[in-house]
Amino acid sequence: MKRQKIKTAPAIITPSPGDTSFPEFTRLSNGVPVYLLGNGAVDLLRIEFVFNAGQLVEPVHLAASATNAMLTEGTTLHDAQSINDLIDSTGAVFNHTADKDSAGLVTVTLTRKLEEVMALAEEVLFHPSFPEKEFRMLTDKRLQAFMTGRQKTSVIARELFYQALCGVNNPYGRITAADDYKALAVADLNAFHSLHYRTDNMYITVAGRRPEQALPVLERRFAGPGTGKWHKPLIPALNFDTAGPGSIFREMDNSVQSTVRMGWRGITRDNPDYQGLQVATMILGGYFGSRLMRNIREEKGYTYGIHAVAGAFHGIGYIAIMTDVANEYRTETIKEIRMEIEKLRLEEVGVEEMTLVRNHLMGELARMFDGPFACAEAIRGIIDYDASPDYYTRFAETVRTITPGKIKELVSTYFNMDDAYEIIVGAR
Repeated sequence: MKRQKIKTAPAIITPSPGDTSFPEFTRLSNGVPVYLLGNGAVDLLRIEFVFNAGQLVEPVHLAASATNAMLTEGTTLHDAQSINDLIDSTGAVFNHTADKDSAGLVTVTLTRKLEEVMALAEEVLFHPSFPEKEFRMLTDKRLQAFMTGRQKTSVIARELFYQALCGVNNPYGRITAADDYKALAVADLNAFHSLHYRTDNMYITVAGRRPEQALPVLERRFAGPGTGKWHKPLIPALNFDTAGPGSIFREMDNSVQSTVRMGWRGITRDNPDYQGLQVATMILGGYFGSRLMRNIREEKGYTYGIHAVAGAFHGIGYIAIMTDVANEYRTETIKEIRMEIEKLRLEEVGVEEMTLVRNHLMGELARMFDGPFACAEAIRGIIDYDASPDYYTRFAETVRTITPGKIKELVSTYFNMDDAYEIIVGAR
């Protein structure tokens, strides 16, 4: 039988990212929000306790991260060794989390050990003793890591960018010094803990197989007498003393390479352009096949990698492009970055490239929601920054429908070279 020739190519269909809906939501009797993410295949639960206790609210620099790191270094009932032995005996994992905006504890446990593990979580979260000896050991270790980091051009460039973006007195722009570690005291940790590690200042996510089974245990441990009625965390009003655009150079003697960082003040998650800007940034430098990677890595061979990102803190957004290159290539690298941005400002993205980027972003969304543990991490951005519950559903729709004309408009609006910071850290 003679085969018929296919005259038209089959239509390319952008894949679906799957279910990106917001999880089931409930509250303990004292009002603490609990987000339930189910459908796990293994009899494990990931329970995360998140507090409005990040760098943003610390009165003494480094108090937030030090307080969080010390949670399992001794309590009013057990010393550090005993606490860690008890955690090991349950087979659970306790991971500390602390960043600019929040802090907390991630626990992963077998369901049959849930009661024991939640008792330990309550103990380390609300009854730490902050022993002086362990505090000094931890501070020495953190200071050593800090001093090692000062030798990295990428660390200095990141600090200079956030300082220029937010201002030297803003929590997001403040630069740590060695003296900050030396000045920190146990009293600072006790004061910070008393103020911020409270049930009325936290939320909980439970992810895994049948997460609702954790609710009675959470109720007993975290909603009892004296726990306080939950209220929505208050984000302090921030002053952003953004510096004027221009070039910033920081010399680091004997550095064989330089970090090049270009950036702009961006937009926050509530701006209608925010999700479209994510797509535009992906095209420029957000994945391995991006324009900056093809030009500066594959064609020029200046770097192993270059990346562009658009993100946001509370009250301010940012756009940044960063790479590490040999000292002799940094001027040419900036020239090529400018050229790729100008192309996107002047010419619409072709159909083939748009399809590739749409598929890549849908794949990234699918990965973010692949299983309850991953979902728990993904929804943190929605909760912490008070984004709408349908954020990821709307993002998937933006990826499907955004036009090349809109991409061109966004790049022209937000990648204005006259407003850019161009930061170089390296040897002269």
